[in-house]
Amino acid sequence: MNYLSPSFGLVFWQIMVFSFWLFMIFAIIDIVRSKFEGNHKLIWVLVTIFVPFGGLIYFIFGRKNKVKE
Repeated sequence: MNYLSPSFGLVFWQIMVFSFWLFMIFAIIDIVRSKFEGNHKLIWVLVTIFVPFGGLIYFIFGRKNKVKE
């Protein structure tokens, strides 16, 4: 298998982009279903949509801001 061929790079980047979209979608679903204080829900949705790697940032830092039930 030639890892330097253009087809391998294309498939690799397609998988990466697809996984980042999935992170973003799952993060938005988790944000909408959860309760936050004040405007934190809106802020996290905006961060997830407009900041590169926003979904990953939410899963690392944002899940700690949820209101405990």
